[in-house]
Formats: sequence, C-alpha cells, structure tokens
Amino acid sequence: MRQYLSSLPESVMSAPRWWVALSGGADSVALLHALSALAAEQSAPPIHAIHVNHHLHPDAGEWSQLCQRHADALRVPLVIADCEVLSSGRGLEADARRERYNAFEQVLEQDEVLFTAHHIDDQVETVLLRLLRGAGPRGLAGIPQQRRCGKGHLFRPFLQVSSTTLRAAVEAAGLEHVRDPSNFEVKQDRNYLRQVVLPAIGERWPAYRETVTRAAELQALTQRRLSTMPLERTATVMGEPALAVDGALDPPQLAAAIHQWLGESDIECPDQKRLVELARQALTAKQDRSPELIWGEHTLRVWGGLVIRAGNPVLAEGFPEALVVGEALSGRWGELRWEPAIAGPGLRRGAQLQCVLSGELDRVTPLNRPQKPVKHWCQELRIPPWWRPYLPVLTSQNQPVWLVCAGPLGPETSDALEGSEGGLRPVWRLFNAV
Repeated sequence: MRQYLSSLPESVMSAPRWWVALSGGADSVALLHALSALAAEQSAPPIHAIHVNHHLHPDAGEWSQLCQRHADALRVPLVIADCEVLSSGRGLEADARRERYNAFEQVLEQDEVLFTAHHIDDQVETVLLRLLRGAGPRGLAGIPQQRRCGKGHLFRPFLQVSSTTLRAAVEAAGLEHVRDPSNFEVKQDRNYLRQVVLPAIGERWPAYRETVTRAAELQALTQRRLSTMPLERTATVMGEPALAVDGALDPPQLAAAIHQWLGESDIECPDQKRLVELARQALTAKQDRSPELIWGEHTLRVWGGLVIRAGNPVLAEGFPEALVVGEALSGRWGELRWEPAIAGPGLRRGAQLQCVLSGELDRVTPLNRPQKPVKHWCQELRIPPWWRPYLPVLTSQNQPVWLVCAGPLGPETSDALEGSEGGLRPVWRLFNAV
C-alpha cells in the first residue's frame, strides 16, 4: 500500500504531527498502513489516528473496536470521538459530515496534518453531484488535495487512486475492514450515483474517471483566476467573516462577488436566485433592516454595510458556567484562550470566575466609564444585534468583571483584575470564523 502514496510536500513532511481519519473502511485502513510504512522507511512526524463514532449503525461499536485493533497493531495512538448527529434539514450525510469535521477540528493543533482517504471515485462522485446541483467553478473543482482545517490542514494523498485498487490491496494483505451495508442502499444521492449511474457511464465511457478529474482540474484553474477578484473582506467584532457591500454594483454583480467570497470557505453556496435577491436587499434596505438568507446550517445577514456569514449565537448558551483564568477551554460554542493584557488591566491568572450571558443583565459599568445599558454599549462597540443578548459576562462574587469580546468592567478594585503587567484577557473564537 505504500506505493500508492505519492511524494508528500515539504509542508506535510515537516508537520509537528500526522493524524489519520480512520473510519475502519478499506480506504482508511489502507491509508493508515501506508503512512505507517512510510514512517518506518524515513523520518516522519509522529502518527495518531482519530475515529468518529456517529452512533448511526447497530455495529458502530464493533467498528470502533476494529479501528482500535489496527491502531494497536501499528502502535498508533487512537482517539475515538463520540458524537451525536442532530438534524439540520440538510440530510443525514451532511449532518454526519458536519459532526465529523467538528471532531477533526477539535483534535488538530497548530500546523498538524490530518490525512483522509478520499480517492478518485470520491472525486468523480463529488463533481457530478455538484454539477447536478448547478454548482459553479469552485464546486466543479471537486475535492482539493489540501485545505485548512481548524488550526491545521487536511491532506488527501489518494485522489489519483481508485477505491477498487485500495480495497484489493487491503484484502491481499488480509487486513480487517468495515463493510457498511448502507453503502449499497440507493436512497442517498451519492449511493445512487455510485451503484446505478456510474456503472452505466463506465460501460459507455470507461475512462470517465480520468476525464472528469481533468475537467475538475480545469475548473480549479478557473476558480484560482476568479479568486483574484478585488473583494473587500473583513470581519465583525465577533470574528464572523464579512464582505463589504459595494454600492456601485448592481444586484447580479454583488451576488457574483458574494458567491466568490463564499467560495473561499468549504461550504456550498445557496442558489443564484436567492443570492441575487439578498444582494438586491443589501443594496436597497434601510439602515434599520437586516435582510438575511438561510440555507442548510448557514446564514448570511446584511448589517452595517456588510454581508456577514453569521454565527449561531444560541451556541453561546453552552459557554462554561465556571472557569479559571488562564485555562483554555473548547466546546460546540467555540474555544476560549487567553492573551497577555498589554494595554490596560487584565484578569488575574488563576482567578475562579463564573459566567452569565449579557441578556441576563440590564446595565453594566465599563471600566472608568459611566454605567450604561448593555445594548447601548454593544451598539457602541459595533457588536452585531444577534449577538448582543449572548455575550459571555465573567463575574467574580456576583460582580461582573469582564464582558467577553468587549473588555473589563468596573470597579477597578475588583480582586479578579490586575494591572497591565501579568493580567490576561479572554479571547473567544467561534468555530465558524475564518
């Protein structure tokens, strides 16, 4: 299986750690063994594996055990991530993928590389499915070999190898692998394409894998040219990615700019008709209105001269109720880390604080400033309206001492606050921020 790994780029070889997404299927088993063989031949980063148990199949527990046996045999540490797949209305496959990649993001540290076993058949299926959904150049470019994922990167070394080849190699080596019976059901679009459509195409055009892949590469070139379009990218105070509304454009032109901007993220764009309507509203809406477009689990909102890829503020309800200053935390709500308070006071390292949401408070007192309603201070700080009731407020002995994403609260004599030297400030990062 080692022979199916092409030469890896220096950025991958020099990563501090490699991760392997191990489902237990033949493709991911081949990947784990191929990378382990490579590491035995030459100097390589330490290898870890992650298996995501979606709990969607009666045999899911047995698949986790199979992955553990492979990891133990190769002396590779394995993380088994349990997740609950909640319906978003986009379909089971999309919801499971969302949870899987959330799990990947949570284990990846800075510049680490996660390998996935996507192969040329996955590439062909993806391109054709996106074509049938009316995708543009970005969608038709297919699966990229490498992209950002959380703090690290994804890398897919098998995109030129067929699933048949990988499965044959695993079976020739006598390696156990999962045979998921749901892969043979044709209710899901991808399975229908795989089981019904592609075999018929293969009879007529045997080289379809190569030709579809070549077409995807040409679309990727087109997409790279489009990516040079001058777009005024920015972000909200909450870290939500945003695009400035250019009033000199007409709705179709602004819609094209939004489409290009969204194409920089790993999400599927909404249909063009809805995008043009959002652009029209963005150009004509009065200042007190905030048009929005919701598709799947994504939301675009127009506010303050920006088109914003809005986060989900309700997730802030999962923010920890108690924390210790200096200790990093993460969850579905995002991640909390700490930075030195260079200018002005910070929070005392080791202080034990509680947390409430800003919607529970009527008024706050910014440090060295008069007391004011929470919503007025949020307006002053240009915090988007949908976030204003959901900002975490850190308290000490029931006294608010810090409004996350804003700053310290009075009085300055609070035991939880320190001067500019040695104090820490909380930094909250949303997982959908780019």
